[in-house]
Amino acid sequence: MTPPDLLAAAGPDSIPGHMTPHWRDLTSSRRARWPAVRGAVARPRLGEALDSARVLVVVAPAGYGKTTALAAGGPDRGGEGGALAWLTLDADDADPQVLAAGLALAAESLPGGAAVGALLDAGSPPRRAAARLADVLDACAGLLVLDEAQHLSGPLTGVMLRELLDCGAGRVALLSRTPLPLLELTPLDAAGEVVRLSAADLAFTVPEIGELWRAHGLTPSGPEVQLAHAVTEGWPIAARFLAQAAAQGRVRLSDLADLDGGEAQLGTLFDYLAQEVLGPLEPAVRGLLTRSSVFEELTPELLEAVLEEPDAAALLETLADSGTFLIRSGEAGAQVYRAHPLLRAHLRRLLEPPTAQDLAARGAAYFEQTGRPRRALAAHLLSGDTSRAAALLSVHGSAWLALGRVTLVERSLKRLPRTVWTPQLHALAGDALRLSSRYAEALTEYAQATPLARALGEVQVGLDTVQPNQTWAPLDAAEAWANGSELSRVRRFRAENLLNAGQLAEAVALAPELASGARYALRTGDLNRALHLALGAAQGEAGGARAAQNHREGLLLASFIYAIRGDAPDAARCAEAGLAEGERLGSPFVRSLALARLGHAHLTAGDLVAARRAYGQALEMAQGVAGRLRAEPLMGLAYLAGQAGDATLAGTLKAEALAQTQGDGYMLALLHLMTALGHWHAGHPDAAALDAAEEAFRSCTDAFGLACAALARCAAGEDNAAQAAQGAAAYPFLLSGRSLFSPFPDRARRAALLARLVAASPRHRAELLPAAHALGYADMPAPNDTPGFEVQVRVLGRVAVTRERESRPRDWGRAKARDLLILLAVHPGGLSREAAQEALFPGADPGVGERNFRVTLHALGQVLEEGAPSGALLERGEWIRLRPGPDLHIDLHAAQAVLDSPAAASGRLEALVALPPALAPTELEAADQVAARYAARLPDALTEEAVAALTAGQTDRAARAAERALTLDPAHEPAARSLMRAHQARANQSAVQRVYAGLCAALAELGLQALPETEVLYRRLTG
Repeated sequence: MTPPDLLAAAGPDSIPGHMTPHWRDLTSSRRARWPAVRGAVARPRLGEALDSARVLVVVAPAGYGKTTALAAGGPDRGGEGGALAWLTLDADDADPQVLAAGLALAAESLPGGAAVGALLDAGSPPRRAAARLADVLDACAGLLVLDEAQHLSGPLTGVMLRELLDCGAGRVALLSRTPLPLLELTPLDAAGEVVRLSAADLAFTVPEIGELWRAHGLTPSGPEVQLAHAVTEGWPIAARFLAQAAAQGRVRLSDLADLDGGEAQLGTLFDYLAQEVLGPLEPAVRGLLTRSSVFEELTPELLEAVLEEPDAAALLETLADSGTFLIRSGEAGAQVYRAHPLLRAHLRRLLEPPTAQDLAARGAAYFEQTGRPRRALAAHLLSGDTSRAAALLSVHGSAWLALGRVTLVERSLKRLPRTVWTPQLHALAGDALRLSSRYAEALTEYAQATPLARALGEVQVGLDTVQPNQTWAPLDAAEAWANGSELSRVRRFRAENLLNAGQLAEAVALAPELASGARYALRTGDLNRALHLALGAAQGEAGGARAAQNHREGLLLASFIYAIRGDAPDAARCAEAGLAEGERLGSPFVRSLALARLGHAHLTAGDLVAARRAYGQALEMAQGVAGRLRAEPLMGLAYLAGQAGDATLAGTLKAEALAQTQGDGYMLALLHLMTALGHWHAGHPDAAALDAAEEAFRSCTDAFGLACAALARCAAGEDNAAQAAQGAAAYPFLLSGRSLFSPFPDRARRAALLARLVAASPRHRAELLPAAHALGYADMPAPNDTPGFEVQVRVLGRVAVTRERESRPRDWGRAKARDLLILLAVHPGGLSREAAQEALFPGADPGVGERNFRVTLHALGQVLEEGAPSGALLERGEWIRLRPGPDLHIDLHAAQAVLDSPAAASGRLEALVALPPALAPTELEAADQVAARYAARLPDALTEEAVAALTAGQTDRAARAAERALTLDPAHEPAARSLMRAHQARANQSAVQRVYAGLCAALAELGLQALPETEVLYRRLTG
């Protein structure tokens, strides 16, 4: 008998099959089952990575969801037909015979996989079994997942792995808790065939945490999702346990916000940690990890000084390499480590309180000696030295707030007993609460600070919430108490309050630097400069360490400026980015204001439903934060109510908004203007509101607001065209597009107003010509050329005329007016009066025909131009024609432009498919030729699209085009040939036969047969 050591040295191919028990006895079928996954949330970003890999290597510690990530896709993870195989390894798989047995069981789930077991039945060595499995994977393009792949070690199993990885069209995934230094992967890495995922890739993102909680029936707020992510750091098993416990009411997320303070209600929630993470550690290493859990960051120097551990550097490296969630967190080359916060919290519970306090005290002394006050503060709080912690917080708290560390300050203050609080700490607490938009609580804390700090706190609340009326009294009090540098600060605050109140000249006189700010530029009407400054301020906002700036947020200011300039997409983009930033900062004020600005963006885009929804959300979020925050969404809702014709509701909303302006003259002016526009856009001028807006804008010296008011007055019929033209010349976007404060929301009425302004004030023609171009005119239109509404003329399918702002097609005065419209539509260049009369009234007595034609022409003019200057859309005289231009849209002309565009042009196929099949029925002989050309050209154009799509390999698009062409003309042979080719490319032989049979039947009805070209193609495709 061959000695076992010689068998091992000989390699797996040399191990005789009769020396082992039956291979099925060596393993368990449970290890080869595809894991059942319940409650997994969709993670598309991981799916893309998994599906793009021929060889996937996933290395992450326990609890990072390696198995779930692979198993959740089920059959979607396999090749065609869902060819999947799974094998969970263990220590026994270091034996090649055991590994081969497991692979044979796993292979049985694959097409042809029984051949692997048959080889083992015949006594073949493990290496051949692995090679046969690779052939099976190649044949079915299957996926083999090897879970717990860290057990693949040693030269014998390495030979088998090399065979498995040579699987052609198949794929292999290796899931491991520890790095896999496998030489077999080296050539595949070099060829770019290996995709690697780490713990960082598997960690849940903030949106995925939100989806996970919602999958458990919870409706977390944005801050709660952020907190859940911060607590778990995206660790999947912790996130799942936390969501389950929260859904069952076993834990409150707020109790986990401060894992270092007190007894967070963890219970048995993370007992998993002790089993999976700590179990494998040696006692000495486990003890070091437990004792060091009182510190957030670990360095060798800290452990040497506080824990008296001489081998700290080596032990920390060992822990970081062992997959126990101790990670390197410092810069490159720095030896700084940190444990997962939940692991730290669990370990700290294992320490006796006196031990933890002693270690924390020693750590606090070390941190103070090394100049690390934040770490020292945390250690003092853990040690129970609240007096020293209070002193550190008093010295450094304001600087931490400036860096956006609001949560740190609030959490630290919460852990200090009120008995050690000083007036300075009350002021610090007020600052922290103010920066969290908790203004009422902030004022309560400021009331317990020193008189100067109290006054300054109240001033800052007033400035943050833009309430000038509430800020004057505390400003006076602060000025009475202040001296030196504090007095300069108070005067700067007074200048900002003057700016908020709309007293810009006084503000700049007191603080000249305010003139260089975006808000000053906005409130004086210098919009280009305001936008430039706002975007500059926004560049440093997103993602940075800072406190919320409330109404001063650059992104939200830019969003507002974009909206009033009529740039809805950029307004929405900035508002959405500002909303995300508000969620990151945990600021209800910023989020509410961002939603209000998003409402402005939607309103500018003409999406009134989305605007109303955003305004409502902003109003709801502002509840309990600051009354002033309600003014903008109330303004938007008041506009919408007025625009809908509900004057009572609009008045109620406006009165509520006015009560929230708190002395802000600029906001007051905007409110009067926007509500006046709402009524005017419903057809009800509100002169009193415009008077109030103009007076407020003049008081604020806002040139833009005055221009808006002048244009609104002129639009409403007041005789101030010269003044309005001047305003339009300064801000042409108010007419060239729809902006938040445009005098009309629709293009046609803005165009009519533009023509009227230039006619009244010709000197502004050159300045306003670009606006005319933007409105669709080649040159500046005259008032008689602009009807003030757009008309849609339809002659394809059926005849109809629909006017803008009218929901139903217009009634025909005379039936012959309908025929005249068709006649003019099929003659884009028009035709003589005599020819038109003869076409409509052939053979009629000249006098009778002339009289009937005159009546018919008048009737058509009424249908097209009622309420507009005669001739704006319909030219009368010896030559009759429909006047082309941006105010008149004829579907036949638009269809012909699509038909004449090149094949495969962007959007052409979709436009062709949507076109009606024919011209509206008519008895006019003059239209028959055009109708015939259109009916013939449409299937031809669709066939052109089908051929182009086939050339590009887009078989679905080709089939769609060809099918539509055959619907229009069942005997269209080129379309049938294209459709047969598309079906052949999709391996649908029966469909090829159906298309050919249908074509032959359609041709037979016409007494025709298929062309030889079609016959040859059919025989070639069907064999």
